[in-house]
Amino acid sequence: MNFLRFLPVCLSAAVTFSYAVLDLPSAQPKVDASYWNAALDSTWQGMIRRNINPYSAGAGLIHRPKSETPGDAVSEGVGYGMLVALYANDQASFNKMWEKANETMWNGDFHDWHMDPSGNIPMDGHGAATDAEEDIALALIFADKLVSAGKWTAYTSPKLQKTYAEQAQKLLDKMWDTKQIRSEGIVAPGAGWGGYEFVNPGYFSPAWYKVFEKFDKSDANRWKTAVDKSYEIISKSPGYSMGMVPDWMTPEGGWVGSEGLGYNAYFESRAFFKDAIRILWRVAIDAIWFDESRAKEFLKNALKFINDKGGPSAANFYQIEKAGELLPAEDKWKEFNDSKNESTWRYRREHSHLTIGMWATAAMAVGEAADRIAFSEEMAKFYEGGDYFGLANDTSAALEDTLHNEMYFDQFLAWFGTSLMSGLFVNVVDAIDNPKTATPGDSSSLTKIPEVPVDSDTVVVDTSNHQDSGKGNDKPGDDKIIASPYVASGAVQLVQTGEGFFFTATRSAKWTVYGLDGRVVATATGKNFAWSAKNMHGIFVVKAVSRGIRYTHKIVTH
Repeated sequence: MNFLRFLPVCLSAAVTFSYAVLDLPSAQPKVDASYWNAALDSTWQGMIRRNINPYSAGAGLIHRPKSETPGDAVSEGVGYGMLVALYANDQASFNKMWEKANETMWNGDFHDWHMDPSGNIPMDGHGAATDAEEDIALALIFADKLVSAGKWTAYTSPKLQKTYAEQAQKLLDKMWDTKQIRSEGIVAPGAGWGGYEFVNPGYFSPAWYKVFEKFDKSDANRWKTAVDKSYEIISKSPGYSMGMVPDWMTPEGGWVGSEGLGYNAYFESRAFFKDAIRILWRVAIDAIWFDESRAKEFLKNALKFINDKGGPSAANFYQIEKAGELLPAEDKWKEFNDSKNESTWRYRREHSHLTIGMWATAAMAVGEAADRIAFSEEMAKFYEGGDYFGLANDTSAALEDTLHNEMYFDQFLAWFGTSLMSGLFVNVVDAIDNPKTATPGDSSSLTKIPEVPVDSDTVVVDTSNHQDSGKGNDKPGDDKIIASPYVASGAVQLVQTGEGFFFTATRSAKWTVYGLDGRVVATATGKNFAWSAKNMHGIFVVKAVSRGIRYTHKIVTH
């Protein structure tokens, strides 16, 4: 018996890994890019299925299925959704989302932050959320660049009668006009709300401001003040030495309590919780895109802290005053996900795809290959191959599963963290204006296919490339690409179905499907084996063993 080793990317010149996500080569650090790009493609489709398609009010917007008012939509989701749609290379969803936000949320100065489930803006839903405005502006600037490069089609909003670029410029001007950004460069959490008295550091996006500076035709220099002021405030954070900021703080680094600051002001705003953790992602992008030294120093503190705690397995939310202790074990979050149903409440401590994805961004920006690989493998524990991040069932009693997850905020933060791991989240303007040669990045066990024993009479086939006639005429032991819907190989035949594959053997066999990490994902016994690959994306190895049959089949599903 000999062993055939499948290489992770360069298996053969004939093999390509093509996903729907945006394809802009980059030299950014990356890990397990092919694996995670397939997951990003799939999980975006899951968001469409769960968070967009079921809703008629505000059709096209990202909805929150488990919020305090289930089925509502917020401007944050517009910004997140447009960014993900852009990197998923889905212009149709991008346009639909932007247009519905123009119709329902845009008030001429900014997007009102909250739309109720019926599609109306409630009394307390008026006002801006600055992070949403800056995310939408960046998405529009990048969309404009894709149009100019011929990768997307030119589009003008029927509601606003503005192109991507025209509305982006208006958003930039309005952020200053409505005091979402104060004249000193302080990024306030809303229009004329906060800034001097309190800030939400998780909103600070210095990489965005550097892109805005190059785009802004009104006053490019103003964005330099926003960059510098953001880093000045971050440096005053009481958690700076640990690479953390509180959810809310004063610009001078003081505590602000929780009154009037929403449910993410948990723990009197003295925790590194759901609002605050986004600072890792937003600052890591500045380190990766612009080699920002201030970002790197902060992230080095973060990476040292989490590695001292145990590395990726310690990714979680933390207290700041108590020198990085975990949040109290007994604390549960009851405000969302059916607040009247105790069985859906979740712990505020959270080792999950959300926290792993955010802490991973520090590793991508300032870590070594070992750090990047460790975070990729930890994230894989919370991706089961379907169209969502997270666990269908959690057997650890941590309540970390899809029943207890929001299936909104957690999905986006996992997506953003993972897209930095794969190298997908690039500076679109720079990638087009200054094309790079793609670097291969690191590979963990996720993209190093396990050795599979292959007998001398084994035929190895691959359904990812449709160039061969598919007559099944490979010689025993060949590693040739046979890429057709129908493959015959002696004792085993394969038919590709709408949702998977149907194998037939001349006699009863034991069938096993392996994932990239060697994990068994399906088994069966008999002459026929129907494997449903629905919502499964990546590379799989199918083995059939019986008297006289030794068959191994590699499948790449997109």
